[in-house]
Amino acid sequence: MKILVNALSASSGGIATYTKNLAHSFLSRKLDSIFAVSNDFELEEGVPTIRFSANRMPPIKRFFWEQSVWRMIVKKYKPDVLFSSANFGLIFSPVSQILLMREGGLFDPFYLSNIGPSLSMSKLAQRIARRKLILASARASKIIMTPSNAAKTLLVAADKSLESRIIINKYGTNTKLFSHPANRKELKKDERLNLLYVSVYYPHKIPGIISEAVAQLNAKGIETHLSITMNLDQIQNTAGGEKDFILLKKGIERNQVTLLGTVSYTDLPSIYAQHDLFVFPSISETFGHPLVEAMSMGLPVIASDTSIHREVCKDSAVYYSPFSISDLTQKIMELHLNKTKYAILSENGIKNSRKNFLWEKHVDRLISIMENSSN
Repeated sequence: MKILVNALSASSGGIATYTKNLAHSFLSRKLDSIFAVSNDFELEEGVPTIRFSANRMPPIKRFFWEQSVWRMIVKKYKPDVLFSSANFGLIFSPVSQILLMREGGLFDPFYLSNIGPSLSMSKLAQRIARRKLILASARASKIIMTPSNAAKTLLVAADKSLESRIIINKYGTNTKLFSHPANRKELKKDERLNLLYVSVYYPHKIPGIISEAVAQLNAKGIETHLSITMNLDQIQNTAGGEKDFILLKKGIERNQVTLLGTVSYTDLPSIYAQHDLFVFPSISETFGHPLVEAMSMGLPVIASDTSIHREVCKDSAVYYSPFSISDLTQKIMELHLNKTKYAILSENGIKNSRKNFLWEKHVDRLISIMENSSN
């Protein structure tokens, strides 16, 4: 089976991690595969690639390039399966196409009502166009793969005719890399509480709310510090990021917040191991890789109360009302003071990640889907 992977959109965040891990797995399994990526996207040596600068094109130009030039390239390579791994695919594919739908916000009413109004008119127009193109790509694909039931539900709500072609294939994590450290220090009430949030920045990630919760915890006499894998300049330059920029800047000035910037995938385990709690305030996800990484490391999770977070974390997390600083503060404080519950969440997270979210199991299922599609 010859596989062509369209990963031209991979640059940072979850899609970049997914592409690199998938390329590694395909290479180690000696699959006949080729990855189409941008000119500056790094993959390990030995991975067959074809490179293009499509990621630098304006949206309209890129659309026409993908539907014409890219289509001819696919036709030339004659793969048995085209795996379009980032929401968009060929509307008239010459081969069997599997589309990975990893976009949640454009189909999530909660996101659209709470984050949409903060975006500029041009950004809103782009989102409308993106939504239409994603749906057109899905309708043109033989199989649509989603990483969660929550993502499937959102897509079916947008177009019920797609339901019969949607297959859920949960993501996974590398449990050898993200493993519970044997020497994790015990959480003590009289020591500083270290919170962690791993994510790239988008407005729906709302990191500013944790900064405000940290301020309240310190005001209550609980010494607390927050580390985030984000960059302040990026937040400042992102439409809709004004409030988060202000709140995080204040947290930094109070010496209560540290922005770590981009952290390499292989360095993440040591970052998780240095913290006591993982907080995930995002209001719209189709999965949430860091949730599984944190659980695999035995780090208790506090997440906003959304359907996807409950689907992924189950009884491995404490949930708070989205946007509520007071509820988040209270849940952090309760967990900090309850060593028994802290230990139970840690144990549940490890079990949950090992049982439900193994990376190679995801790859096994993906290959099976590809084989069925090519037949």
